Parts: sequence; structure tokens; C-alpha cells
Amino acid sequence: MKKQTEFELRKISESVFDKSTLMTLYELAKDKKLDEMVGIVSSGKESNVYHGFLGKREIAIKIYAIEASEFKNMDYYIKGDRRFPAWRNRRQLVYLWAKKEFKNLMRVHEEVPCPEPIAVEKNVMVMSFIGEGGVAAPKLKDSPPENPEEFLNEIVGFLKAMYKRGFVHGDLSEYNILNAGKPVLIDFSQGVLKDHPYADELLGRDVKNLCQYFSGLGIEADEGEILGKIRK
Repeated sequence: MKKQTEFELRKISESVFDKSTLMTLYELAKDKKLDEMVGIVSSGKESNVYHGFLGKREIAIKIYAIEASEFKNMDYYIKGDRRFPAWRNRRQLVYLWAKKEFKNLMRVHEEVPCPEPIAVEKNVMVMSFIGEGGVAAPKLKDSPPENPEEFLNEIVGFLKAMYKRGFVHGDLSEYNILNAGKPVLIDFSQGVLKDHPYADELLGRDVKNLCQYFSGLGIEADEGEILGKIRK
């Protein structure tokens, strides 16, 4: 596979990444954590996700924007997390945010369908690509399941498995679940450990979002009953 030159990588990155981010990408390439970055998969205020390759394997490269205004609420999720130290400035906080999502994926990826974490460096995370041929699996909001009741039961099972691992997703909705023939959970940056002061609140919000979405598909789901199953 033909590796990209610095010029080609810069063309993809132009007007998007600062010098520090570009250097981080080069370091990851040098350390054989990524070989090629092809094009953008999704973009948002907090991060962009790019499609790429590591050897012949398709990967996703998530780059967290240093100056994104939406990061103003990050401390809500990090301050109560015993895994992370204090920070002195915005850049350090974003680096912690990237490391937080990586650690969260490391904690649960063997238990539930989600991207497999490969590497994290500063504000760049490399993970497995959920999709094929550079086309990402659709989000649940864009691709409702053929059997919504079965899909919901699978997701509840995933939440239960994560809870047993001492973890709560914290941002679960039809926007952060892919329909890849089966549900695949993504966007773990807001996830917290079960002993986080807001863990119960976030778990309740996850379940409420699920119930609201699936009720629109004709499935009657009781929030209290689902919470009981997860915590059992």
C-alpha cells in the first residue's frame, strides 16, 4: 500500500489541523500506528473522524479540536474521574479527553460491539473502522432496525455488561449507536466509571434516550424496568 507523503497528508489537513496535530499524526505514522489517512468520515465541533489504513486494515482516526467551543462542559465528566489528574490549560484538557475515550474503549471493547482502540497520542485517537470500503455503518437515527425489539434488548444487554465492568456510557442515543446489522456503540468520551458522582444520572439519561427512540418505533419500554435489569 502506498503511504502518503508529508505533502499529501498536509493537503488533507490544510486549514483543519494545527502544527502540533500534524506532528502527532507523523509520530503515529512513524510508530506504525497508521499508514494512510484517506478522507473524512464525519465532522463536528468537538472532533473530526477520518478513514484510513493500517496495513490492509481499515481504521478510523479521530482528531479532537483543541479550540472547540463545545468542550466547555468536559470538566463535568472528568473532574469526578479518579483516573485522570488535574489540568492547567485547554490543550491539556483536550489531551485528557482523548485519553479518556481511549481508556473507556479499552475497558469495554471485549465485552460489547464498539470500535477497538489502537493508539492515542495527544489529541489523536486511532481505532478500528466500523464499516467497509471507507463507508461507515449508518447511525441508528438514519437506519432504524428491522426488528427494533430485538435491537433494544441487545443494547440493554450491552449496557448491563458495561455496568458489570463498572462503566456507564453517558451519551447513548440513536446518534451514538450504529446499525451494522447489529448495534455497535460509539462515542465513548463522556463515559464514566460507576463510582463517578454523576454515574447514576448519566445511566438514567442513557436509558431515557433509548426508550424515547424505540417508543417512536412502536416499542413500549419501561425505564425503571430496564434500569433494574442493568443494575441486577
